[in-house]
Amino acid sequence: MKKWITDHPYFVTSIVFFIIMLIGWRMLYWREESFGFLLLIYFIVTLAIRLDDISRKLGSGAGGQPPPGISNEDNIIAQLNAIRASLLVLNSTLNKLLKDAEDRES
Repeated sequence: MKKWITDHPYFVTSIVFFIIMLIGWRMLYWREESFGFLLLIYFIVTLAIRLDDISRKLGSGAGGQPPPGISNEDNIIAQLNAIRASLLVLNSTLNKLLKDAEDRES
């Protein structure tokens, strides 16, 4: 049951908000403003769930441990190579911008 809930967080969230909406409509006599506020909160919660899902996919796993089968040295070397590639791209872009600025001045 817990795995199903973690696999379908939007469904569970929608059910909870639908129940709150029904209680507000039937027992508390909510009007349009209250439903609009509830809808705003629903979108905020859904966005937070989505951001949490994205951060879990981007993260390295529980406790900051590297994925199984990859040693710390391999992980560090791969990260350093990615940083080097990013710096090379950034450097070439900055050189092009500098050259364009110098061409405009002359």
